[in-house]
Amino acid sequence: MRTMLIICVLVLLPPTILAACAGGPVVDPFAEESRFWPDPPETKRIAFVGEFSTSSDLGIRESVWGRFVSFTAGSRTDAMVRPMAVAVTADRKVIFVADPDARCVHRYDLFRGRYTCLVISRQETLISPIGLTVTESGRLYVADSRLGRLYTVPAGGKRVERVSTSVPLEQPTGIFWDDAETLLYVTDTGSQSVKVFDADGEMLREFGGRGDAPGLFNFPTYLWMDARRGLLVTDSLNFRIQRFDENGNFLDVFGQHGDLAGNLARPKGVATDTSGHIYVTDALFHSLQVFNSDGEFLISIGDRGQEPGQFWLPNSIFISGDNTIYVADSYNKRVQVFRYVGPGT
Repeated sequence: MRTMLIICVLVLLPPTILAACAGGPVVDPFAEESRFWPDPPETKRIAFVGEFSTSSDLGIRESVWGRFVSFTAGSRTDAMVRPMAVAVTADRKVIFVADPDARCVHRYDLFRGRYTCLVISRQETLISPIGLTVTESGRLYVADSRLGRLYTVPAGGKRVERVSTSVPLEQPTGIFWDDAETLLYVTDTGSQSVKVFDADGEMLREFGGRGDAPGLFNFPTYLWMDARRGLLVTDSLNFRIQRFDENGNFLDVFGQHGDLAGNLARPKGVATDTSGHIYVTDALFHSLQVFNSDGEFLISIGDRGQEPGQFWLPNSIFISGDNTIYVADSYNKRVQVFRYVGPGT
């Protein structure tokens, strides 16, 4: 009887009151460094600093309404199902995680201590959000591969809105916002190309095409712009990372198919830290591999498993300005967090 009374009271309360029960600012959840790579006596370079699957893992208290919905649904509504991409605001206070199996983008606001599942509207929903990027002002862009569309939500917004593009997209996957030139780079896996749009959705240029010659692609996925304004593109089924200038001119390439450390079997995400190191997630190796700025292999972290530093089909990667490394560990239903602590930090 008491349970039924509580449920009835919760149902009658306005959602705005219930949502206000969320917690306040969160203390840095990634302050402790608990494991390092490589093993001694080598110089420490990468530290494991945490992982999260739900908002409570980040110190965010679930609202009364969230607890009620979780109770009635029999599971947590903020739990990751298959995280595919991560993006973090410049001030590192908001973390976004694209989750196609949850059909939403999880937003973890560490400053306000609040969690939100971002969707399109009450009538529509995201189907396969797998690419994320954030502008310096905190605006989020989302690529939905199955819908073939881009979406955006302003800082603090509650729902994503469609971005009208001047040309259709077949299968948008990776996206990267260039604050310096206010341009959006999109890996269109379906058309085997990279398309570049301005802030209004007008396509300015496109480069690539199907093939294995330099400058061509075989199922490109994610992309990232390094400090030298080189655009790194994961060329998955050519088993390599290609680099272009901001105008799409081919610069260089590294990687080859193989079973040894430093080879690539199914590269997915790519990103760089402030020292210029290039990080590549490999889904078939279940690993995070690190190369220098010239593409020379340095270190590999991980194998298949559930322990810290182990992965199960890792996908996208994001590196923040303080060299914190976020990896979407897709089939472990979590995001693992590392930090570069080696020379040059």
